Amino acid sequence: MSMTAEVLSSIDSIDEDRWNAIVGHNRLICRHDYLRAVEASQINDCRYFYPVVYENGEIVAHTCVYFISTELDSFSQGLAKKTITGIRRAWKSFLMLRSVECGTPVALGTTISFRTGIDRKEALSLIVQEVEGIAANLGVGVVLFRDFYADELSFFDAFLASGYRRIYNLPGSRLTVRWKSMEDYLRSLRSQYRYRAKKRIATFGDKGGEMELLHDFGQHAGELAALWRNSYDRAKEYRREILPPVFFERIDSCLGGRSSTLVAKVDGKLAGFALLLHDDEILDWVFCGLDYACNETYCIYFNLLYNIVKTAIEGGFKAVDMGITTPLAKMEVGAEIVPLYMYMKHLNPIMNKIVPKAFEMMTPVNIPAQRRAFADHPAEPATNTMGSTA
Repeated sequence: MSMTAEVLSSIDSIDEDRWNAIVGHNRLICRHDYLRAVEASQINDCRYFYPVVYENGEIVAHTCVYFISTELDSFSQGLAKKTITGIRRAWKSFLMLRSVECGTPVALGTTISFRTGIDRKEALSLIVQEVEGIAANLGVGVVLFRDFYADELSFFDAFLASGYRRIYNLPGSRLTVRWKSMEDYLRSLRSQYRYRAKKRIATFGDKGGEMELLHDFGQHAGELAALWRNSYDRAKEYRREILPPVFFERIDSCLGGRSSTLVAKVDGKLAGFALLLHDDEILDWVFCGLDYACNETYCIYFNLLYNIVKTAIEGGFKAVDMGITTPLAKMEVGAEIVPLYMYMKHLNPIMNKIVPKAFEMMTPVNIPAQRRAFADHPAEPATNTMGSTA
């Protein structure tokens, strides 16, 4: 029998075990419980859809898709911001990108899952049809499939034959964990990085700072959302999703032991946090927030970084995914920069010749040269291979 597909309007419309049966290793963001948490988190104006592909009555592929509108002027300031705000009073959609995206709004990585042994190209073709159908029904022109690593491109370049253009996302960063203890990690750093790390750690401790890993953090949702908003308002690289307190509540309640929050305390009060997802072998750092009034004095941000490394070592994780922002700081603790790719298409054939190229021009990606943080593990310099994808 040939494959068939349907689109579900809620993750609760399908049995959790059936959904999770084809989700592979280290793919927490594709699991039913994670998607349920995000769907209920009231993020921006997001609406969620779940294309499911069947063969002989069995689920053989599925993904998560969401609608979101994005202010393209997120980082404008001064007169430009005031002018755009004024125009929006009369023209609400001015410089607003309405898109349907295959992925999840609060984490990196593709959400497309396949059952082992199936015809993945046929299943992917059906997913593309369903996603484009969702966009057409919503009256949305832009479709985006996110986020792919270099070793996934050989298969997912199949999107190109359907009129998509491969473009860069902001690069991610990943730290490979190869130490038995935090002391081993510090010893492996080159002298200048080891000196800075020890000085920052000592500064935080000497001034009375405390660090705690919370596996039950929902009761702090309001404080976490407020600290996160501080970081959002200061962001210079990426700013889109607004996280309300219910987001932290739902991540805590739905994921249980597969999530935690590393919190920094100053005088007994929360002054910073890092939200962590515990995948099978990967520790995912997805968000942080800071009290900037004491961040510099207590070196809170860097102490969060060092304690994320410590958490990964003690938890037996093989790697830490550190996200797409502040790459220089993350490279200082040893993370390597990892290019990420997306596929974009406008459903109008004429606009499809313009919009993906314009989007690429408006969001240039500069991949910084890799820093050599470790004395015994020289890193290869990252190269920017951005170019035409036809």
